[in-house]
Amino acid sequence: LRRPHAYLAAALALLLFSPVIIWNFQHDWASIRFQSQRATGIGNQFSLQWLFLHILLVLTPIGMLAAGLALLGKDGADNPHMRRRRLFIRVFTAVPLAAFFWLSLFGAPKFHWTAPVWLAVLPTMAWMMGQTGNRQVLANRVRAAWKPTIGVCLFLYAFALHYVVLGIPGVPYAVFNQHYFWREATEEVERVVSAVRQQAGQEPIVVGMSRWSVASALSFYNKEEPMDIRSRNMFGQNAAMYDFWYPSEPPTTRPIILVGMKPHQLEHDIAGVDDITPALVQPGPVKELALMRDGKPLRHVYYRVAQGYSGLRDKPTIELAE
Repeated sequence: LRRPHAYLAAALALLLFSPVIIWNFQHDWASIRFQSQRATGIGNQFSLQWLFLHILLVLTPIGMLAAGLALLGKDGADNPHMRRRRLFIRVFTAVPLAAFFWLSLFGAPKFHWTAPVWLAVLPTMAWMMGQTGNRQVLANRVRAAWKPTIGVCLFLYAFALHYVVLGIPGVPYAVFNQHYFWREATEEVERVVSAVRQQAGQEPIVVGMSRWSVASALSFYNKEEPMDIRSRNMFGQNAAMYDFWYPSEPPTTRPIILVGMKPHQLEHDIAGVDDITPALVQPGPVKELALMRDGKPLRHVYYRVAQGYSGLRDKPTIELAE
């Protein structure tokens, strides 16, 4: 603590992070409040067993053993430089891990949330792979197990990425595909928007009916005629950043096109209450867009067209998790 390096590093980190702090200060701490809501919206069920399973998924079993050896090993205990380095990785790994341990006692964090926890210990784990003179039996076995582990992981990653991008002959896409292929989905939605625009003679409002996925993906992949995109907060449902960007929408006679990943998202909120249909003018039925590639179904997108929007009736924003 007598050396200035740690304080200089902290000052540099604060300087780099200061634009985020300044922006949040000027905008009512918007991103801080959003992330804090995610941390408190993980339920109220004991989930410590899932934390250990998540660590196994992120690190692999061999990686978990290697991280344990790096954190708990006593090699170089008589060397002050080694002790200081080990103290560094213990502090910067144990402190954030303790936070997730505490959260897991009362809720269920996402499995990928723990990934940054291991950044401090990764260099030590990599260094241990090349240490051939270690006398510990467990350390030698872990080092020997890295080669098949890396080989298996490379095969699984290649298989998974090829499956997601191009597919595997004879293997259908699983349920998770509703979160992918947004480029193709956006092209189909653009065709629907063009047809509605031509028929109504007005620019439609496209409303993504998920918390953030639909509206964000459509905005990102919209390369043709720009679409006027909103989100489900038009119907009193939580829409993450769209609550901040577009807090309200006045009644309008412009066509409304609801777009969702599931049919029920266009008919009622997560609690089953239909506050969508009453806010629409002449709403039509829910229709399906089937996306295909080389004769193979990729995913389905659902849409619903109305002739206008009558405005949000006094209703608090729903904060239920999806």
